[in-house]
Amino acid sequence: MPMIAECSSQVRQWATTILADDPAIQRTQYMPGVGHHMWNGLDDNNDRAAAVITAFLQDEPAPLPNSPTRDETPAFLHDHK
Repeated sequence: MPMIAECSSQVRQWATTILADDPAIQRTQYMPGVGHHMWNGLDDNNDRAAAVITAFLQDEPAPLPNSPTRDETPAFLHDHK
């Protein structure tokens, strides 16, 4: 499960490349409002990241939409330059 922060274009490209190349990936979590580091102690970023990871590990529904999907990747990259 790739987790993509809002504020990191380089990591965003790496994560979407992995998503495109690995058919086993079934969930991607885009974290709006999170900067370069998921675990930064700002606002509720740590709690949101922990909730995403916990849901994934417990095979529960994600707390955020599954986004971007493989089909959404080109638009996602274009919209977040």
